[in-house]
Parts: sequence; C-alpha cells; structure tokens
Amino acid sequence: MELKTAALIATVIVIIGGVVMISPLFFSQDSGDRYVMLCFSVYQTGSVAEWCQNLSSVLGNYNLPATVFVDGKTAQDQPQTVACFNNRVDVGSRTYSNADLTNISDYTAKLREVQDGKFSVDYAGDLNSKVFQAPNGATDQDIYSLLNRTGILADFSYSDHYNVYQNGQFVRYEAYVYDGQSHGPDFFLAIPETVQPIIIQFSSTCTVSDIESFLSVLVSGDFDFVNASQLTGLVLTDREA
Repeated sequence: MELKTAALIATVIVIIGGVVMISPLFFSQDSGDRYVMLCFSVYQTGSVAEWCQNLSSVLGNYNLPATVFVDGKTAQDQPQTVACFNNRVDVGSRTYSNADLTNISDYTAKLREVQDGKFSVDYAGDLNSKVFQAPNGATDQDIYSLLNRTGILADFSYSDHYNVYQNGQFVRYEAYVYDGQSHGPDFFLAIPETVQPIIIQFSSTCTVSDIESFLSVLVSGDFDFVNASQLTGLVLTDREA
C-alpha cells in the first residue's frame, strides 16, 4: 500500500511539473498580444512646432503612448517640438543636422553629430533622452561606438529590427517595421497575432489630420500600444534630468 501511495504521489508530481514547464510556452504563443509602437520622425519645416503640438493633442485624445524623434537643429530652433509632448511619449534624437552618418567619413565629425543632436533635444525638453533613430535609416559599423559614447541605450534606425544596449553590447530584437504613410489602418488590423512588435512609422510630412484619421481606425484593433521605454523595459526619456 505504501509503495502504491508513493508511486501515485510521484506521478502527480511529474504531471504538475510538466504543466509548470509547458504553461509559459503555451501562454506566450496564445496570449493574443500584438504590440504596436507608433513612431514619428520630425523634420525641420516652418510649421513643425505647430505640427508637433497638434500631434501631441491627438495622441493625448486617444491616450496613446508613442515615440518621437527630432533632429537637434529643429529642437534648438523650435524647442516646443520637444517640450509639447507628455510623459507617455518618448522623445529621442536624429543627429544634430539630420545628417546621413554614412556620408561622413571622419569619426569625430560623426560623433559630434550624434552628441550634439542628443544635447539639443535634451536641452529643449529638459530631459535625458536615450533613444536614437538615424536619418534615412543609414548606419555603418561605427554606430555602436557612437551611441555607446553618447549614452544612448536603444536604436530604432532599421527596417526589420531595433537594438538595445544590454550587458555591455547592443542586442538585436526583431520587429515588423512599416511606413504608416504607405499602409492604411486596415492593413494593420489584418495582421495576425505575432510575438514580434509592430512599429508604424510616420514623418512630419504627413498631415496630423491624416494621422488622426489613421489612428481613429487603428485603435479599434486588439493592440497593446507601447512607447520605446515600454517596449525595451528601459527608461529612455528621463524627464527628471
């Protein structure tokens, strides 16, 4: 009898142990999560400060987090392009003069572009930004050193992934990256469940009214909207600076 009881107990332990090991895999595959990061690239134009303020209002109306990238020259000339966004919006830099880093051969000049871009954005918003996007998505082998020396922890420059600084190196994370100006909201509503985040990019060449129309449809979908800090688990826009 004791032997049978012991065997029964052992069997129950094995079954419970098997459920514990399997359940995380089951829930991760069947959670239904679709993480979406709205990403906005701001370029220097005469009315860009008004564009940013209107965008901030739209995001606030829908209570949506997002990530905005501003070049340093724009932030310097029009500080409201940075200062108008609330705490749910991460703000990062795009170099100082919105320069294509791959066209700059001198490393010191490239470093100055990245550092001055971050400094100008930080000064305009009284913050410490740690997220970056290269103009035109153009990077080379120097990018990791440039960002590391500037104190930037996340890089959203790419068409199929993003990089996060972890344990002394930048680690690649896969993502689906789309141009929101080339795909309507119905396209995103039709995307099936996925473990990879979806990054939807817009630029200040798109009217805020068009962005608002896009979002009015997109928010009807089963999405978890996140900013860069929420996606990476890091504080990428420190407004306590």
